[in-house]
Amino acid sequence: MITRSYTLLFVLLSLFASAPVHADLFQYTDKDGTTVFVDDEGKIPRKYRDKTKTTRFVDGVKDTKTSVRIQNNKVFVPVTLCYRSRTVDVTMLLDTGASTSTISFDVAKRLGIRPDTTEMGLARMADGRFLRTFVSTLDYLMVGPKSKSSVQISIMPTSGPSLPFDGLLGMDFLGDFSYHLDVNSQIINWLQ
Repeated sequence: MITRSYTLLFVLLSLFASAPVHADLFQYTDKDGTTVFVDDEGKIPRKYRDKTKTTRFVDGVKDTKTSVRIQNNKVFVPVTLCYRSRTVDVTMLLDTGASTSTISFDVAKRLGIRPDTTEMGLARMADGRFLRTFVSTLDYLMVGPKSKSSVQISIMPTSGPSLPFDGLLGMDFLGDFSYHLDVNSQIINWLQ
């Protein structure tokens, strides 16, 4: 009986010891232009929290890669969105031509974003047309190890056949981070 207890204890300890340890490093720029790094989001003064960038570390090593799917010259990126503490994992199309990231009405509904909590917006499409949108602010948008807080997101109507993605990952997120897209390996390498 004692041998079984020790064996069970050893197995449990082995599992916990081999589990990866995750840590985040938060970065913001203060009023003097100084870049500040902290390991606890609670240490960030409120007035800087909407401009925070996050880098994730796994087992003390900076996580620098995000697997993507590339199909027909389109890059599909796994993204985590959070609105009022509700988190949803989606697939977004990487779009360096989009100044703002967008989501569908379906994703907004899954996040719990109600139309009465949004502002009206106007988006200019690639063909020059204008389209009415709804605008809301997410708690954060995260791609792999990179995260941005207080991200404005446009909620766009869709028509026609269903799309293989839930929205556009635009330059409002991508422009804040240096990265390289390795098309052959289908990986985003985050450079900083």
